[in-house]
Amino acid sequence: MTLASKDEAAVRARLNTWADACRAMDIDAIMACYAPEAVSFDCHSVFRLKGLDSHRRHLEACFPYMVAPMTLDLHELSVAAGGGVAFAHYAMQCGATGQDGQEHRSWLRGTICLREIDGRWLIVHDHCSAPFDPMTNTAMLDAGPEDLKKVA
Repeated sequence: MTLASKDEAAVRARLNTWADACRAMDIDAIMACYAPEAVSFDCHSVFRLKGLDSHRRHLEACFPYMVAPMTLDLHELSVAAGGGVAFAHYAMQCGATGQDGQEHRSWLRGTICLREIDGRWLIVHDHCSAPFDPMTNTAMLDAGPEDLKKVA
């Protein structure tokens, strides 16, 4: 196995750990996947999260409105890794059941950047977003798997 493929396998393992922690809504396990200086652009609520404290406060504010487990399924995951840096992008079906018992799901797109720090791959940047219709200024949250095949 080449160094690049070992790095890619380690990054995929980190992303699986992150996804499992998100599904379980385990804030400590999620935070363990991030570098202290991580910056996140989430799909809702705030423009930017900077650092672990900001990210933790964001999750602590969101999770009480959800019943575990979350839905978080990565599709078309692509990983490039080497030289201590990795980039991944994917489509994601994400959602949860609200306190009212109603399930909320949407298709989102994501990019995650990682660095190898002290022998561990940690997330240093992530970006999750939904496409939007600029004519109506509304998010297109009802996309489905067929939309993954649409490429401009």
